[in-house]
Amino acid sequence: MDQMHTEHFAGNPRIVYGGVEEHLQEPVWQAAMPLLARPGYERAVLAYCRRMVEPNDFRWPANKIFAQKTRYITCYMLIALAGRFDLGIGPAPTMTLLKSVVPGSGRQASDLIAGLRAGGYVTAEQNPSDRRELILRPTEALILKIARSPLAFLASSALLEQHALHDWVAVDPLRMGDLLARSMDAILTKDVLFAPFPTIVDFSGRDSGYLILCAVIGAHLSRSGGESWDLQLSYDALSQRFQVSRQHVGNVLTPSVKRGLFSIQNGRIEDVDGGLLTEFFWWSAGQMAHYQMVARELSSG
Repeated sequence: MDQMHTEHFAGNPRIVYGGVEEHLQEPVWQAAMPLLARPGYERAVLAYCRRMVEPNDFRWPANKIFAQKTRYITCYMLIALAGRFDLGIGPAPTMTLLKSVVPGSGRQASDLIAGLRAGGYVTAEQNPSDRRELILRPTEALILKIARSPLAFLASSALLEQHALHDWVAVDPLRMGDLLARSMDAILTKDVLFAPFPTIVDFSGRDSGYLILCAVIGAHLSRSGGESWDLQLSYDALSQRFQVSRQHVGNVLTPSVKRGLFSIQNGRIEDVDGGLLTEFFWWSAGQMAHYQMVARELSSG
């Protein structure tokens, strides 16, 4: 651990991020810490950010699904419930069950699923064992988009450990659904992956907030590494890329700039707070390790 305190990446001490100190003996963090020390770790995180800010061809309702925490988790949980049901280890994924396990109100969940059904991203069929109930089914298109971040983390971890798990999972939507189902089981057992990261959770609570954060971190890492970064951090560029208003982009960026989390001038990154970088690096390592562990479990049997 002393080595972790003396080495540097991207201009910041490679210190243990405070939010995870009490969880370091958990298997996922035992697997994550070596990733942080790998040569090229910053480049792997940059590769993740590049994938996350790519233009989205999933027009409706991309911003209403992926880019806001409560709605994203609701979709994630629906996919997980359907996956567990198909594996024979869980009850039918009905609206009643979904409402009982997701954050937010039951009305919010109902409205979201109604919109997804109208858009063709969730289907419903009668439950053979109780014809009064409808079994909800996520479509392949929804699974692909909800699995975007997990797959991006798997791809980045492959840059560090040369595994083929990303390709193995990505070719099969059923595997993606199983990956999310097993992942959710692990997270519900003990949350050591989200709760320790308050800044990231705060960004993810706003429409496209997490994607904007990825754009900021990616721009910083690309500049630090002498690489190109095509997405400007202007209000216009970010609003067009992430399908939100200029005002909303300002509502996300301005408080963060005032807090000193980063500074932007003329659409270009000038500086990122060392504490935010450390949080994002450790967050990313935990996510890489988590999905790698889940995918290995899935692939072994």
